[in-house]
Amino acid sequence: MTIAFIRAYNNKQNTDAQEAMIREFAECQKIEIGKWAKEVGKSPRANRRLEGIVSSSSPGDEILVSDISRVSYKVIEIIHILLLCIERKVTLRSVSDGYVFDDNIDSKTLAFTFALVSDIEKKLVSTRTKEALALSKTKGVVLGRPKRDQLEGRLEPHKEQIEKDLKDPSLTYDQIAEKYKVSLGSLKRFMKTHLSDKKKKK
Repeated sequence: MTIAFIRAYNNKQNTDAQEAMIREFAECQKIEIGKWAKEVGKSPRANRRLEGIVSSSSPGDEILVSDISRVSYKVIEIIHILLLCIERKVTLRSVSDGYVFDDNIDSKTLAFTFALVSDIEKKLVSTRTKEALALSKTKGVVLGRPKRDQLEGRLEPHKEQIEKDLKDPSLTYDQIAEKYKVSLGSLKRFMKTHLSDKKKKK
């Protein structure tokens, strides 16, 4: 049996385009699609849906996707599905890319190549991140979350307005802290240090 799998990460228009592409391919290749499966989103549930389809398929079944990115948006998850297809002797065909994964040496080599590329990309991202952080430090950029005194310092120019806000019975501490983009703890420390007259709020 041939199963068409459609996956969109955000909008319906994308699913329509995928379906049209798969239908056109099936007609040209005289392939009869026995089942359609659709999934929307990036959640783990969407990944498990395709994994479930592969696991419940019989040897010799074929799964069509419009392009390889519809398997998953993460390379490591794509590799997992490809290896599962090879293990189950289920063919996965990516229509626009021309990829065909089944139980042969070429497919296994391609899956291994994908895995290698994924591993290399992770290492490159790690290296680029470390180099960028090192460069920022040499330029004197302060990394990490702002220190407490920096957060409280943001409030000093608004001292008079904060005093007015504290006297407003309709405002809570949480609302005032959110108003000035600081944590509740930073607001209370500022009050303790800089304000003498404080009104209790919930």
